[in-house]
Amino acid sequence: MSEEWINIGISILVPNEKLEDIKKLLQPYANELSWKLSSTSPEKEAKSQILIAPSIGRISPEELNEKINKIAGVSFGLLKDLAYLGDREKALKNYMQGVVLTVARHPKTKKEILFIGHTMGFLWFNYPLKARMHLEKENKDLALSLFFNQTAEEQLRDYFQKKKPEEHDARIKETLEKRYGFKL
Repeated sequence: MSEEWINIGISILVPNEKLEDIKKLLQPYANELSWKLSSTSPEKEAKSQILIAPSIGRISPEELNEKINKIAGVSFGLLKDLAYLGDREKALKNYMQGVVLTVARHPKTKKEILFIGHTMGFLWFNYPLKARMHLEKENKDLALSLFFNQTAEEQLRDYFQKKKPEEHDARIKETLEKRYGFKL
């Protein structure tokens, strides 16, 4: 197994008064994945977040590859059962998928770290772009199977073409092109 660098979880917002009941309903889903179930309840908020995630919050690419069908199935099952009251057709129609690019600064080194994130219904996962690029060099077939049959460069090109332009896009594109040699 390689290093665990993919942050992953299934996250659901629920009304505070339903938190404990929904946690009980979700425990079998967490058990199916051998992940832990936790929740946060901000005092001044009307909703709480329930998170189903690996105990350390991350998994390796190999583990994701082994469990992707089960993880996606659990996420879709939750969407279908909770949001669409069992209506499979409505759930399929609204099983939103998305890509997001996040730039963070390391708290000690102040170095920028670029993360690519994916969402599918309640499921989300993200990872440092640098780690994905390394995986693409080491095992391109695995990288393509995990990340929707696209290289990082192809995915980011699509991302910038489809999204509404924002003021920082030019700087981020320039950084990606200089650091990784992308043609965006």
